[in-house]
Amino acid sequence: MSLIAFKGKIEYTDSDEEAKRLKEEKKRLEKEEKERLKAEAEAKKQEEKKKKEEEIRLAAEKKQQEEAKKKEEEQAKKNPPKSVLLDVPVVSQLPELKNGCEITSLTMMLNYNGISVDKMTLADKVKKDTTPITYNGSSIGSWGNPNVGFVGDITGKSPGYSIYPEPLKPLVEEYMPGKSLILNGVDYSDIEKVLADKRPVVVWVTVDFKPPTRQAQWVSNGVNITVNLSQHAVLLTGYDENNVYYNDPLDNGKNKSVSKENFKGIWQTMGKHALSYYK
Repeated sequence: MSLIAFKGKIEYTDSDEEAKRLKEEKKRLEKEEKERLKAEAEAKKQEEKKKKEEEIRLAAEKKQQEEAKKKEEEQAKKNPPKSVLLDVPVVSQLPELKNGCEITSLTMMLNYNGISVDKMTLADKVKKDTTPITYNGSSIGSWGNPNVGFVGDITGKSPGYSIYPEPLKPLVEEYMPGKSLILNGVDYSDIEKVLADKRPVVVWVTVDFKPPTRQAQWVSNGVNITVNLSQHAVLLTGYDENNVYYNDPLDNGKNKSVSKENFKGIWQTMGKHALSYYK
């Protein structure tokens, strides 16, 4: 520090006063900076706290909505609505798959569930029983088993018959792992519950739900097979008090109707085969 001695007194120079002022100014600025940083830290802390509280609130709200939706779905399963009609785009089996009503109905079902796949891809992938057809006179002597794979030619260029739900299961699983739902032999009320849950159902019936008239029997690798050759598969899309609604891959009909009584009778006669999926 610069000092001047004068008759026993010590006096500060102007430079000393300036140094003192600068020192105090520095301390003041440091204090202000410290307070500013402290305020910023506190503000950030409060912001993070609010963000966390908002996340907790949103999570609780989401959980509440999910629980309400689950409760609503469970209630709907216990008490299905009186009518349901799903908007499922129609796919025609013709002209490529004259015997491919099952595959085409399955295509519609998968497409409705948001899976982009066409009927020809599924027809190529589907399991097939390649046992050749033989005849005893005018009757079929031996052929394939629809519980094993598609029997005959799906394109219709040569004789073909059908495929049942079980061998279609691996194809559904390929696109919807763990979600295939075989509904063979269930009560009709169970079909309505699936439709009420907004899931279409492939069913094995007859063309236009007419009584089957063309029965046949043959042997497939030692197993006796009895079938109705007028069999047809369609995709159920809804129901109401009196009718069942369906998409028909044969005539490209959308939401066609058949009386519940007629549907139940034909479906039972044809073996009560049905296929859908779990959500």
